[in-house]
Amino acid sequence: MRLVGQVHVTLRGEAIHREPSFWEKIKQKLGGSLDLETDRVRVAFETSALVDSIKRALVRLGFDNAVSLVIDDTVVFQDADGKAGDLPDLMIAMSEHTSLFGSGFRELRLALEHEEAGLHLLVETRAFSEHPVGEPSAYVSVGGRIQELEPKPGESAEDYRQRVTPLATDSARLESARLQFESFVARLESALRAAMPEAIVEQKRADAVVVRPSDEREQEAPTSPSSPGYDPYGRYYPSPMGTMLDVLLISSFIHMLHPPMIHVVHPSGEHIGSAEDVAHNPDLATGDATGASDTSDTGDMGGDGDFGGGDDGDFGGGDFGGDDFGGFD
Repeated sequence: MRLVGQVHVTLRGEAIHREPSFWEKIKQKLGGSLDLETDRVRVAFETSALVDSIKRALVRLGFDNAVSLVIDDTVVFQDADGKAGDLPDLMIAMSEHTSLFGSGFRELRLALEHEEAGLHLLVETRAFSEHPVGEPSAYVSVGGRIQELEPKPGESAEDYRQRVTPLATDSARLESARLQFESFVARLESALRAAMPEAIVEQKRADAVVVRPSDEREQEAPTSPSSPGYDPYGRYYPSPMGTMLDVLLISSFIHMLHPPMIHVVHPSGEHIGSAEDVAHNPDLATGDATGASDTSDTGDMGGDGDFGGGDDGDFGGGDFGGDDFGGFD
């Protein structure tokens, strides 16, 4: 189960004006009025001030682990060793680069992580000094996972399947994690609003989703924060067991009497249906993104809605068997 949320931060900016054309210059000299505004705005971000504001908001929520800070493709800080409590190290690195970036940048990416109530949370801020009118100045994206459902170091695919299968059928556990995540995103919105009183801060989503495996073998995850399928956690911590877990969960929904409030989506982020929808109509688990059933070529997932022919109808031993995934190091 993938927990994804996002908060938009919009600061007041100035409209960007384009250069007048040759004929427009003549028109201007003759006393004519010109409209040179574009559909883009420029925000006067102070680099260090922005990082400090985000840091203060996240510290209020208990964050002290930094992952990375990248400004205009320059890596200012990266926690390559997984060191705990290294947020002060990031701030020192930021101060050492202040003279390099000054007050301007094109794009800033700041990522911090935190663990609470059995969830591993990653918050990524993507800020832009120039952006289209109507879009936010910064996307604060949240990705999370239930720690018990994540693979352990050295765990084989078969061991992972046996350990996680009972957890995947626990509707109350899944629903509790969803509610905990929603609470966190709401608290994040409040903390950002307090840290940036001059900005418009709006929560846009806080969802629990399962990604339905695609027929496309090389389906790339969206990389833009504006995409509905963007998941920052998967970007920083890709899991070799992610597809297996998605299949397990979708199969469990089919057999649940009262499925949790979880959305089933296409890899692009397009909504397919809720877990309850899948329970009532298993064809959604193998059909296209509109919910139409397509059993003519369902590949390894099978055509009966249960993803193949294992003993319990979950997914069988084909591509999701123990040898094809291998161990998790």
